[in-house]
Amino acid sequence: MEAMNEIKPMINARQFVKCIVLMVSVGLVGCVDDSADGSADGSAGDTSVDKASQSAIAVVGVASLSWVAPSTRVDDTVLPMSEIGGYKVYMGESATELTLYQDISDPYQMELVVNDLTAGTYYFAVTAYNQYGAESDFSVIESKSI
Repeated sequence: MEAMNEIKPMINARQFVKCIVLMVSVGLVGCVDDSADGSADGSAGDTSVDKASQSAIAVVGVASLSWVAPSTRVDDTVLPMSEIGGYKVYMGESATELTLYQDISDPYQMELVVNDLTAGTYYFAVTAYNQYGAESDFSVIESKSI
């Protein structure tokens, strides 16, 4: 008896998903000096440090990303979760120059926190890919300013 090998067809990336919805929220974290003399504990500070240095506050942003898994392909056929291999999150300082930030191989993880963002505008997009690696088009590109 001859063994038959089943060959599963690769699904074209364009047929893979209809859309992914990306929601981005951002939080800011920073150090603020409320004391009149520039010292954090209220005692007299080191007067050798100039006021310009004391007033420089490092602003660090946090972007919280979340998205919804695609449920249909471009041809409107049902896309079961079992066929989603994961997601790729892209980020950049230009909407036209996004680079891969993180590959998430768990199809049930639909959130990501991006820490330590410095002041500026950041653009984010997410793609989904199937178990064969075929990747969808970008989600809607979202931006956040820190």
